[in-house]
Amino acid sequence: MNLQGAMSRARPVVMVTSSLGDRRRLHSLLAIRSTQHLLIAAVTLFITASSVDAAPMNKCFIDGTVTYQQAPCPSTKVRNDPKLEELNAAEKARRAAAAAAAAPTRRETAPVPAATSSRFSCDGRTYCSQMHSCEEAKFFLDHCPGVKMDGDGDGIPCETQWCR
Repeated sequence: MNLQGAMSRARPVVMVTSSLGDRRRLHSLLAIRSTQHLLIAAVTLFITASSVDAAPMNKCFIDGTVTYQQAPCPSTKVRNDPKLEELNAAEKARRAAAAAAAAPTRRETAPVPAATSSRFSCDGRTYCSQMHSCEEAKFFLDHCPGVKMDGDGDGIPCETQWCR
């Protein structure tokens, strides 16, 4: 047998001489590849699942029971769309009710005598920490807008600092 015939029949031999570092790199490369494939599969599944259009559900009240269905709820009444004036009136009423509920109720007090009112003036102070006496705090509460000295709305300002 000649050398050329033997070479043509011989199988290629791959010699793997790798170090421990090469094996670790190969292992981490394979782990990264498999992680990438899993990530791609998850993203594809998410996109496919989210692109499916689900019909909206309607909550219907029929004969005293609540039902959920994809079709619109049956109605024997004709629905009239609200007019702009009706919507504006309803919004004004809602805002007025909210403002009335949020407004603190102050107890009416006797007017401060003129001699006392001349000692103090509304100068923009709004908090109890800015006051120097109970008398001053009462003046500000009765005469100045936007003060924040009566947290419980009983008409007595600065109850923990000045008017105990």
